[in-house]
Amino acid sequence: MRKPSQLILEGILSVMQSKGMTTQSLANALQTSKKDIKRILTGKSPLTVDLLSEIGTVLEIQDSDLQQFMGVSLPEDTTPSVQTNIGLHTVKEEEDWSPDPIGNHPLQLIKLGFAIGCDMFLVMITEHLEHSGVPEKVRKQFNDRLPIRLDSTFFQHYRPEFFDDHMEIRLSFDAVYTCYIPWHALEQVTFYVHEEEPSEDSEDSSESGTGPSKPTLQIID
Repeated sequence: MRKPSQLILEGILSVMQSKGMTTQSLANALQTSKKDIKRILTGKSPLTVDLLSEIGTVLEIQDSDLQQFMGVSLPEDTTPSVQTNIGLHTVKEEEDWSPDPIGNHPLQLIKLGFAIGCDMFLVMITEHLEHSGVPEKVRKQFNDRLPIRLDSTFFQHYRPEFFDDHMEIRLSFDAVYTCYIPWHALEQVTFYVHEEEPSEDSEDSSESGTGPSKPTLQIID
């Protein structure tokens, strides 16, 4: 049986996904490090009452939400419908999210980047952006290829919406523009990954037999 703390952490992650908030943006809001937030959300560090209160303020979590996280029944007319949230894009549970090798590659990659909260670098073919909403002076500045970096700290501000032939997204140049990026304009999608090095306690767990073990040499008679 899962512990109440685990249920609360799962609930917090669900709210973060529904709001498009990454671990980096939550860490910035709480004025702490991404490493500390990840350790708390994965259960490696304790979630204190004070921190839960701060997280609740940032994510606008109500007492009724906490009750729902822990499986406490709410009145029928106030019970929200169950949904699965992927980044800023809410999908129904029956939607198939397995990779599709012959499907729309840029659509799948960018959805994945938003879902896991990973910084992305996009390279777009400028000639395909004429009616995209990207300012003309920006397109002319970069000639054939237009580079855009999507910082996970600001994912909730991009407000992406995904369609069969294009992506709608808010981008900031000299001002904020709502842009319509056709999938065929995307030439490159790059992820920036920054995984933390294993901490000392993870090494201790390996030695104690509670985690992956280190290679050893045993003499057999």
